[in-house]
Amino acid sequence: MRHSSLLYFSLFILHSSILLFLISCSDKKRDAIGQTEVLIETSEGDIVVRLYDDTPVHRDNFIRNAEAGIYDGLLFNRIVPEMVIQSGDTALKAQPLSKGNGETAAEDATGQESLPSRGDLEGSSEGSSEGAALPPEIIYPRHFHKQGALAAAREPDSINPGRRSSPLQWYIVTGKKQTSAELSELTALLYEAKVAARFEQLQREHAAELERLRTSDRAAQQDLYSRLQIEAENYVAKNPPAPFTDLQRQTYARIGGAPHLDGEYTVFGEVVEGMPIALRIGRTPVDARERPRRAVYVKRITVKRKK
Repeated sequence: MRHSSLLYFSLFILHSSILLFLISCSDKKRDAIGQTEVLIETSEGDIVVRLYDDTPVHRDNFIRNAEAGIYDGLLFNRIVPEMVIQSGDTALKAQPLSKGNGETAAEDATGQESLPSRGDLEGSSEGSSEGAALPPEIIYPRHFHKQGALAAAREPDSINPGRRSSPLQWYIVTGKKQTSAELSELTALLYEAKVAARFEQLQREHAAELERLRTSDRAAQQDLYSRLQIEAENYVAKNPPAPFTDLQRQTYARIGGAPHLDGEYTVFGEVVEGMPIALRIGRTPVDARERPRRAVYVKRITVKRKK
């Protein structure tokens, strides 16, 4: 009996230790996700997001802007179907304009260009005063562009190689599901895009020499282009895009997202309630420049809970 009692006692201690370990891991995971929840009231309904604690600059900036009322009344100025909904442009308040058919549209005050093929989510526009850009907090692949991810917009790499974030403009991912085969194909496309981007950078660095050869020695110019192309390919071969993790592949297959944006923008939170509202906003009809054809806007953003 004594041996049996000792066995039961040992098993009890082991079970309790495992339970405490799991609770501890759960607490750590919750702490990593963050304790600050923010209510985004929109013209279509409410969305609740949780801000990450490991992106403190973006978290605190978003909280300050929300508490100052900066986001109140701002339009969703860009909606890319099955990709993202974007807001935060202070030049675009909710001012419905009659379209003659009972609909309203966002006032176009910026002259902002359409999205480049690379999918840059621009973070500034004419008429808006954003202030200093935020240092990037790209924690990848821990935080990636799954459906519901909250991230900061920014200027494209061509003028913002440091990937600094807009202090005002943000977006929520509404992307569709991606199969493993589609992600593999995307990986190849990202590789090619990275080669093209590096080649363009090298051309800018050798612009004066290329221009001189254009008028003096076209054969030498073509030879330089070829050498720059090879240099770009070799560079990317040594620095290829990071492969998608198993968690990313499973998540993109299960709920969807925008995997082509991974590692390029700071993701600093995620939707915890109201994702159907975000998806509804994402289905708003848009024009050729991703401008909503009717006014869809943020009523106010309120910090619900702080750590």
